[in-house]
Amino acid sequence: MKTIFITSFNPFILRNILETKVLPGISLNGNTRIVVFVPDYKKKFFIEKIKKENILIEGVEVQKISKQDIIFRYLNGSIINTKRLRIRHSEVFLKDRNIKNYIASVILGYLGYLPLIKKIIQFFDYKTINKTKFKHYFDTYKPDLVFSTDIFHNDDVHFLAEARYRKIKTIGMVRSWDNITNKGLFRVNPDKLIVHNDYIKKEVQRYQVFSNKNIFVSGIPQFDYYLKEYKPVDRVDYFKGIGLDPNNKTILFAPHGERFHHTDWEILQFFKESLLQDIQVIVRFPPNDVVNLNTFVPDSRFFIRQTGKGFLDRGPKDNEVEFSDTKSLADDLYFSDVVINYGSTISIDAAVFNKPVILVAFDGKEKLPYIKSVRRFFDYDHVKALVNYGFVEVVDSKKELLSGIIFYLENRKINENGRKKLIEDQVYKIDGLSCNRVAEYINKNL
Repeated sequence: MKTIFITSFNPFILRNILETKVLPGISLNGNTRIVVFVPDYKKKFFIEKIKKENILIEGVEVQKISKQDIIFRYLNGSIINTKRLRIRHSEVFLKDRNIKNYIASVILGYLGYLPLIKKIIQFFDYKTINKTKFKHYFDTYKPDLVFSTDIFHNDDVHFLAEARYRKIKTIGMVRSWDNITNKGLFRVNPDKLIVHNDYIKKEVQRYQVFSNKNIFVSGIPQFDYYLKEYKPVDRVDYFKGIGLDPNNKTILFAPHGERFHHTDWEILQFFKESLLQDIQVIVRFPPNDVVNLNTFVPDSRFFIRQTGKGFLDRGPKDNEVEFSDTKSLADDLYFSDVVINYGSTISIDAAVFNKPVILVAFDGKEKLPYIKSVRRFFDYDHVKALVNYGFVEVVDSKKELLSGIIFYLENRKINENGRKKLIEDQVYKIDGLSCNRVAEYINKNL
C-alpha cells in the first residue's frame, strides 16, 4: 500500500481540496493510504468531516515560528520584485518605521532579477531549516509522496524540506491566483508543481526558479461544483430562506474586512440611504476577518451572511472554509444581479456566473493617504490584471457607485466578452474536471 501525506494548514484547503473529488480520485484503487495533517485543535472537526477508512487525520501541534523561518520568510518575501510586495514593504515600514529593513527589502527586490541570488537564498534556507520538525510522522508512516496544498505555508515548507531530505517525492500546489505576486520566492522547491491556469504558470516562470517541464496545469478544483454539479434551488424558496423579496433586484456585496480597511460600514450605510426600496443587498462577510458595522443597522432589505467555521478563541483568521460556504456562495451569486467588492477572488466566481462586477476604489467619507487607502489594492499585480480584462467597473465615488449599480441592473449583458476572456485565462478549462486532473496527476507521480 502506498502512503500519501496531504497538508491542510491553510483554512481554504478543506474547501479547495479535501471536500472536493480530489481525495476519492486519489484512492480509487483502494491501495492508497492518505494521511491529512491539520492543526491539532482542528483534528476532531476534520475527523467528523472526512470519514473514510483509508484516510487518517493527524493533528500537528501549533508552534511559534522559528528565527530561521522569520529570516528566510523576510528574504523570500523581498527577493521577488512585484508591485504588491513593494506596497507591502511600505505598509510594514508605516507600522514599525524600521528604515534598515525597508532599504534592504528594496535592494533585495532589484537583486531578485538575478536567478543566481534566488538560488543562493534557497540554498542557505534549505541548509539551515529544521528538517526534522515532523520526523515522528515520517518515521511512523514512511510516506511515498508528500502533497503540499499550499506551498507558501510555513508548515508546508517544513514538510517539503523533510521530504526532500529523505528523498521522498513531493508535489506542491499554488493555492490561489494572487499567491505568486503576493507571497515571494518558494522556500523549498517541490519536485512537481500544480497550478490552476497558464497565467499562474507564466508567473512561476517569471518570478520563481523552477523548471517549466515540472509544472502541471489543472484548473480550479473548487470551481468544479459551479461548472458541473450546481443546480439552483427555487427562487422563491431561496429568498424566503434569507428573508428577502424574490421580486426585488439584488446586489451581492463582499466587504473586505478590518485587516484591510475600516470603511465597509460606510458603503452599507450608503446602500441603505441611497438605494430604491425595490433593491436589496446580500452582505457576504469574509470567512477570515471581522467586518466593523459601526453605526450601520441593517433594515429588511439586507441579509448578512456569516461564513467560515470558527474554533474557540482562535479568531476569524483561522476559520475553516467549508463546502457549505461554496454552496451558499453559488446560490448568492446565481440569484444576484450585480456583485460589488474591492478586487477579491469573488470577482472570478462572479464571472463564472456571468454577473456584472463593480469594484469600490474609494474610502467612504475619508480621504486616506494612499498606503492606507483601498486605492492601493488597484495597484496589486493580480487586481490590476483583473481590471485589465475589461469586465469590471471601477468606481471612485459614491455617485459613480450608485450610477454603476443602476446601469448594470438594467444592462447585465455588458462586458460579457471580458468575463469570457477572464474565465479562459483564470479558470482554465470549464469542463468541471479539475479535481480529476489533480487526482490523476498525483496518482501518476506516486
